[in-house]
Amino acid sequence: MDSAGIPQIDDASVFRYVAEGAANVLYECSDPLYSQYLLRLRKKMPSQPSTLSVYKFLHDTIGPLFDPGMIVATKLVRLSPAVLQQLNGALVGLEQDGTRDKKRHGTVLDVDEQYGVFVENMTATASTARGGAAALPILQDVRYKIKGSSSVIGYVQRGDKSGEVQEVAVLEFKPKWLAQSRDAPAEWTYCRTCALRRMRAKDAANSYQFCPFDLVSGDRERVSKCVNALLPIEAEERIGQGSRCLDVQRLRRVMVDFVLNTGIFERLKMIQEKMDRNGLLGDGNDNDEKEQDSTDFLIAMTVRDCTAFVRISAAAESDLPSEAISGPTPTYVKGKDARVFYVRDEQEWFAVSCRLADLDIKDGSGTKREYWKGIERELNVGGWYCGHDAKLAECR
Repeated sequence: MDSAGIPQIDDASVFRYVAEGAANVLYECSDPLYSQYLLRLRKKMPSQPSTLSVYKFLHDTIGPLFDPGMIVATKLVRLSPAVLQQLNGALVGLEQDGTRDKKRHGTVLDVDEQYGVFVENMTATASTARGGAAALPILQDVRYKIKGSSSVIGYVQRGDKSGEVQEVAVLEFKPKWLAQSRDAPAEWTYCRTCALRRMRAKDAANSYQFCPFDLVSGDRERVSKCVNALLPIEAEERIGQGSRCLDVQRLRRVMVDFVLNTGIFERLKMIQEKMDRNGLLGDGNDNDEKEQDSTDFLIAMTVRDCTAFVRISAAAESDLPSEAISGPTPTYVKGKDARVFYVRDEQEWFAVSCRLADLDIKDGSGTKREYWKGIERELNVGGWYCGHDAKLAECR
């Protein structure tokens, strides 16, 4: 990769700690050139792939599988060792003042790493700060985690004394397994995701979430059921209080129309099917194709665990394509920017965009493979794919 066009970061003061996982730390950037991104930096951990190799995999292998705009935008940057050392010092400071999660204490950024990755910031706060909205003060900033789920709703409202109000909501969720496991028995009644939830929840109440098969069913009733699970009634107590236009009921309607018209989840399903030809328990081929099958399988596992960010905001009339303004009015149109779609609800237009993230290649070690196989054997032996559960509608 030609390093001549890769920007250099030499000032640690423009970064603010946001969050971290087991392998990476995320920072906001106050530099206007990069304010639409989060900086993701790699921790020093054994056997972790380099940032450059992760970036190349995303662009050379994952990117071509999707249409432009379906996955989060990224930008490779070079960092000086001094920046990484200063940020490590800041992490120690977060530990001392109790801000940093105790389970992350002692982990630091890899000062031998040359690169970082700017990742498109899909949070609601960042979305409302774009364009002319940056100067408006925040009136509400809510981040609500759905109980018993990995789904999160972010809602931000900005406004000023003139009465101008801007709102945006971002729904984060994992689409999971959109196609059935190749190892499921022929008589299955539950998809792989719902079967796994049944096994893990056993008799626990209120443990079931949306069914991924509803998401790609193409049936309005099933999609509505899925969206209602992602945006449950209790979210109304937190999201859109005093809202001009983005209450939970409207978010549901707009989301349903978007899911029924966008092809992003169908594309995700197709990739999952194409990249997993033999299943978790299959032995694959015994010839030269086996190595490629192994790589494809890891891609399948990667896209089965990605995160979708769906951003919804009131549309500016100047941004609407001509077919949304003149002639017979449709309820769904593609925008001038291919990454944005417009949905009409009760005579008002809303801009909707969706990006997929968390697409780093999965660990292909034998230990991880055996863990996945163990789960699949349990699902089959325990009969979790089959039968009828009074608390959960069948997926088939």
